[in-house]
Amino acid sequence: MRKRIGIWSMAFVMALLFAVSIAFAGEPILRHENEWTAVQTFTKGAVTGALSLSNTFGMLDDMALTIGTTTATAATKITSEFDETTTGIGLFNMGSVSVPMVLNTNPGAAVIGETVNILHSAGAGNCDDLVASYEKIAVSGAGDSGITIVGTASRAYVGTVADSATVADEGYGAQPWASHYGTGAITAMSGLSAKVDVNTGNFTASTVNAGHFHIEGASTVTGQFDGVMVSVYADVTSMDGALALIVGSGATVASMMRISGAAAQVFDFTGAGTCVDATTTEYTGTAAGHILVKMPNGGTGYINVWTD
Repeated sequence: MRKRIGIWSMAFVMALLFAVSIAFAGEPILRHENEWTAVQTFTKGAVTGALSLSNTFGMLDDMALTIGTTTATAATKITSEFDETTTGIGLFNMGSVSVPMVLNTNPGAAVIGETVNILHSAGAGNCDDLVASYEKIAVSGAGDSGITIVGTASRAYVGTVADSATVADEGYGAQPWASHYGTGAITAMSGLSAKVDVNTGNFTASTVNAGHFHIEGASTVTGQFDGVMVSVYADVTSMDGALALIVGSGATVASMMRISGAAAQVFDFTGAGTCVDATTTEYTGTAAGHILVKMPNGGTGYINVWTD
């Protein structure tokens, strides 16, 4: 009798193990162990369904999570790590500064490397500030006077020196977009908002700019080429000024506009308009060759301009 019970017990255990192996066939076994190696790799193809971790898990310092087809090069892997030994900060890498990830041939209509899409609908509760992506970099103290800090460095490159054919239709280094619908009031809105705060104390600086556009290159551009272009579209009906220069009360500003260099013209009016008379004769009165200016008292005056 005892031998028969032992045989049935062994059969039950074998059947249970077989059933478990069938139920979990092809599914990975996830373990959280402090003995992970320096790079923990999940092999491609090991997970056939959705991967879900129900509890928070941690990784030791100086250890990385790597996802990709291979871990041999930055071009084929994504890494996330806390680099305690060298930098002391967390690092996320999809490619590297010198090694890019290479886009496949014909990948589709749109490829987006990173997406943050947040919707806060009306009535969903209070939210003082909603920021899709926040980046901050700061230095303080003494010791590293040669450092250059950059909050965000976006880059867009079109073509190489060897390219002779057209490789892209358009290129933008950065393209912020702000859009407002409906009639609801709003306090302020900017497509691009930048601030330079010189704060307190006196200091010496070669240059301080709230906005600075660097333009260089020896190529000849055969189309329109502008340092700064402000386009006001035809459906705009209530704009105060295409360019507004505002100096607050009590501020000390040497000039509203400072122009230097060897430009051919200070202003180049390409055609007549409601404020420009394109007549090429020398200005002699209020009817020809003049620019209409609104004076502080509400009247009008004229600036003497003419063509040689």
